[in-house]
Amino acid sequence: MTVRLSDTVAAEWTKLRSVRTTWTVAIAAMVVSVGLSVLFCLVTAQDYANLPAEQRLDFDAAGTSLVGLNLGLVLVAILGVLAVSTEYTTDMMRLTLAITPRRGRVLLSKALVVGLFAFVLGAVFAVAAFSIGQALLGTNPDIHALALGDPGVLRGMFGWGAEMAAFALIAFSGAVITRSSVGSVVLTIALIFAPAIVGAFLPAWVRTDILTYFPASAAEQLSAAHAPDGPGPVIGGTVLLGWVALALVLARTRLIGRDSG
Repeated sequence: MTVRLSDTVAAEWTKLRSVRTTWTVAIAAMVVSVGLSVLFCLVTAQDYANLPAEQRLDFDAAGTSLVGLNLGLVLVAILGVLAVSTEYTTDMMRLTLAITPRRGRVLLSKALVVGLFAFVLGAVFAVAAFSIGQALLGTNPDIHALALGDPGVLRGMFGWGAEMAAFALIAFSGAVITRSSVGSVVLTIALIFAPAIVGAFLPAWVRTDILTYFPASAAEQLSAAHAPDGPGPVIGGTVLLGWVALALVLARTRLIGRDSG
């Protein structure tokens, strides 16, 4: 009997959604992404008059309403780790590879499920946080609230979906390569936050010519409604896709090279 790719994808989705931890982490990511963003907007709307004049002049209404997604991103990345670490922990991976010996197909199926699930979560969280956040910011007459139809906003919403999918897949690949949940999560968090932290202590040319092409900086070109100075959404998206492709190729090489999976 020939196992089709669609059958493998369906099986991987069944496994992912049947694990209680998947929905626990997804709900936690929603609470963090939307809840923190809403709270931040509420406080900002009430305290806007006390902000320094420079901050009011350059106020980023879209970014303010999406601030919580930066932490939600970490939890969605953990979902990518869980998609493979659970099978290694329960030794389910041996059965998976016995049913579908083509390891590349198994990896591709898992990656499709993880990537699409993370993309949907990211886009939904972004739209929810943005819509509620702008409504709260709009209660202050001094703040110009935005709408989904404003320039760059919808791109930013889908950009967040792409960013969460990308980091979920990078974390997923890390878990396949290392077979370590903790190691993969730590590596992913470092890729998300380390460049910005370390970059503050480095020369400007390093931030512009090197760190700009790290995953988090590239993703920001997609997820920011008004993209910061940099190569732009097209190049940023291409760079991010390149990082994901590299991670998946390394994961495939590692998975195929193992005797037991």
